[in-house]
This record gives sequence, structure tokens and C-alpha cells, in this order.
Amino acid sequence: MPYKLAIFNMKGGVGKSTTAYNLSAGLVQFHQKQVLLVDIDPQGHASAALGIPIWQLQTQLKDVLQRQASVSEIVTPTDSGVDVIPSNILLAEEEIPISGLPGRELLLRKAIAQISENYDYIIIDCPPNIGVFSVNALMAADQVLIPVDMSYLGLLGINGIERAISLIREQLDHNLEIIGVLATRYDGRNNLSKEVLSSLQEHFGSKVFRTKIPEAVKVREAPSFSQSIFKYDPRGAAAKAYRDLVEEVVHGSR
Repeated sequence: MPYKLAIFNMKGGVGKSTTAYNLSAGLVQFHQKQVLLVDIDPQGHASAALGIPIWQLQTQLKDVLQRQASVSEIVTPTDSGVDVIPSNILLAEEEIPISGLPGRELLLRKAIAQISENYDYIIIDCPPNIGVFSVNALMAADQVLIPVDMSYLGLLGINGIERAISLIREQLDHNLEIIGVLATRYDGRNNLSKEVLSSLQEHFGSKVFRTKIPEAVKVREAPSFSQSIFKYDPRGAAAKAYRDLVEEVVHGSR
């Protein structure tokens, strides 16, 4: 059975999609894993960053959730070696209709079960909220990785994230575990970064990854070239940090 990991934060701009596609690419490049990236964020950033022309999609995740296509029909290979279930903004139109369906929180879990035996890892990029798509992602996952940017607002969002995970555990009876909390947009020269990281470590203890993703222009540039950070800037600090994260995730998922 594959290891299923959701990347989740209710705040945007924390490096959630960036972490999802770089982690996926790193698992392929450095560990030769078979990886499926599920993009259930209607923004479609993870899909686009790996070179999928999201506005030209004939079928996508929304069609699977509507039961108008099988999941195997929409799996899209990429140059990174990662297979992607892509989405675009049209997925957002389905949130209200899907919210009224019986068993709505299990739609994604049931869909990916049809192809899960083909993969070692399934990485799920969540939307930045706790709507029906994020609930589906968390219900389909074994564990959750929480990226937190080094800002005061990033720290404020922790209580909401923990409440959302408690909801999944207690009301939906799903034993979702936190694999780790990832510091993103970290600048060691900045006192705020140090203070936010210290607060995360005090709150989460050993659940905070040793890896810290630095604030780096190259990370923001790479998607425009449809490349992971490992291809775009292989010797840079961000590539080293994301490779360290890959190793921590592989170790933690065994």
C-alpha cells in the first residue's frame, strides 16, 4: 500500500504547493519512488508548476468527483517523473454540489484507491481552507505535513489547523497523524523567523522538521520553467533544503 501524505495549511502563501511538487519530484529523483501528486487545490499551482497546461485540460479531478471520468483517465505524467491528477479553477464550481452528496468526505479516498497500488507515495496538495476538498484530502491521507511561513500571521493560524485536524479525528473517526511541521520562507538573519521557529518548536516539539526552507527567489522562479527546484537550481540552498526534507519524510514514513 502507498504512503499517503496531505500538505495542509489554511493560510495561503506558505509554500504549500511548492512543497507538494518539490517533495514529489525529490522522491522520484533521489529515491526512485513511484509518486502520484493529487492536486485538489482549485488554483492548480502544483499541476502548473510541473508543466501541465491547466487551462487546456479536457478532463480533470472535478470529473472524477462528479463520476464523469475514471481516475485512471486523468492521471498525467510529467517530465519530473511524477504522475499528477490535475485541477484548475473549474474544480471550485463543484464545491457546493459536492457538499450535498452523501459520503462526500470519502470521494477522493475512493477514487485514488482504484490506482493506489501503482504508487509508493501519494502526495495531496490541499486548498488553503477547511472546505469539502480539504476534508476529502485529509480523509484520504495517512499523515499530514504542515508548512508554516515565518510570520506572525503564520503562527496565528496554528490553532485553526489543529482544530481542523481534531475535527477529522473526532467527528469523522479518522486517525490522521501529523508527520511534521515545516518552517518555510525562513531567513536566519531575521529575528522574526527565529522567534516564530522557536514558538513552533515549543508548541510541536520534535514534530518540527529539522529542515528549514529558506526564502529564495529561485523557488519562486522555478515554476515558470515547469521545473522542480532540483532541476532549476540544483546547487542552491533551497534545493539542498528540499532534499533534506525528502530524507526526513522518507525516514518518517517507514
